[in-house]
Amino acid sequence: MTHLIERFTEILKKGKYNSQTIAAYRNAIFVFYNHFRDLPQSKITDELVSNYLLELSEKKGGSTDAAKQAGKAIKLFYEVIFKRKLGIKASGEMKEDTLPEVLSENEVESIISVLDNPKHKALMATIYAMGLKLSDILVMKVEDLDMESKHVMVPPSKTDKGRKLRMPKKLIPILIAYFDKHNPKELLFVGEKGKPYSPRSVQLVFQQALAKAKIEKNATVHTLRHSYAVHCLERGMDIHLLKEILGHKYLQTTSMYYQIAQIDLANIRSPFEDLELS
Repeated sequence: MTHLIERFTEILKKGKYNSQTIAAYRNAIFVFYNHFRDLPQSKITDELVSNYLLELSEKKGGSTDAAKQAGKAIKLFYEVIFKRKLGIKASGEMKEDTLPEVLSENEVESIISVLDNPKHKALMATIYAMGLKLSDILVMKVEDLDMESKHVMVPPSKTDKGRKLRMPKKLIPILIAYFDKHNPKELLFVGEKGKPYSPRSVQLVFQQALAKAKIEKNATVHTLRHSYAVHCLERGMDIHLLKEILGHKYLQTTSMYYQIAQIDLANIRSPFEDLELS
């Protein structure tokens, strides 16, 4: 990566950028790639870049100046080095035309309903039911589920906090049907011959269900998490609670879903309606 940053520096010099800007942009790129040092370049999505810049703003006491300068540097770096335009604003906010795809509640219902295999149905239902990431479900263990108390422990990851989630009642019979047939021992979900599921295998299950449900959207397994978040906001969930459920470190990350949610203000009920006045 160092040679790419040096190449970027030469391009900035040829572009007549002043020495202070060049130094600031170089530093921003070094810090950025140090943050994502464990991820290959192909895995650094627009959404991850957006989250990174929003976190940077939070760390600077809510000031967006540092995030904006880093955002400008990263966007320019991607354009001149990778010939790719990031779908984010310099502040880190996602542009409207690059906001994540979302499924309707009816579409999610169709996707889960067309799955006949109890394991596949439980897999997709669990992801949507609690807004999980694919990486969450791949490492989740049987012991992380407590059917009696209806709670699930989600282990911490590099980007999200570990958390204890409430298990929806409707998910329990789906999980029981899966347990009865497959009887998982350690990992909650495994592939063929008891080997851990690969992300690609889970995506394939989802794509097959998407096709069977005749839904023509550019959706992936992660779309279930996005859809869960939007549906929760549309049903009136407080965004601070949603932030905790999703495991986000910063509220700005969660607020992206407000740009997608169709919230009907006319149907929001005032607490005054419940007062028993004499």
